[in-house]
Amino acid sequence: MRSIIAPLVLAIVATAGCGTPFSDAEEKAALEQGATLADASFKALSYRLQQAMKEGGPAHAVDFCSLNALSIVDSLSNAHGAHIRRTSDRVRAPHDKPNAEEARIMQAMLAEWEAGGKEPNIPARAMEHGDSVAFYAPIFISSPACLKCHGDPDGSVDASALGMIEERYPDDRATGYELGDLRGMWSIRWAR
Repeated sequence: MRSIIAPLVLAIVATAGCGTPFSDAEEKAALEQGATLADASFKALSYRLQQAMKEGGPAHAVDFCSLNALSIVDSLSNAHGAHIRRTSDRVRAPHDKPNAEEARIMQAMLAEWEAGGKEPNIPARAMEHGDSVAFYAPIFISSPACLKCHGDPDGSVDASALGMIEERYPDDRATGYELGDLRGMWSIRWAR
């Protein structure tokens, strides 16, 4: 009897406070909303980063990111009524360090990416958390321009960018990537 009750109690405790689970329609809507928010955030950041690259090259882009990326994402969060952030298993900025759930999801995505032959076909995920929705989507190194700041420090990373990275991010772990690599993920949360 005890062997039946213990799993039942654990299941009740694990689901307490989680609210009603997603219906298929709710999950589809959450995935669509998350994808829209991630796409808008990516476009806003990419546009501003490309402008910085044109203005002053890769070192200026690193400087721009260190001073502006967080405020751009914060303004997008405010505009969309969501908490939008980027994270990775190899962060550049300390504020991008994953929380426990993000680290678990990131590790699962990395395992899927490795098992899938390192193809960029990892699905996004949406989960209900009681009164909120969490959305996670992979971020890939999709352009050779990304490698100027995230590539091989002894090769594809621009020398001036590397100097700025070392100055702005002394604990940087966000280099050594190749085109197509899984760089990190979007982590977006909004009220349910």
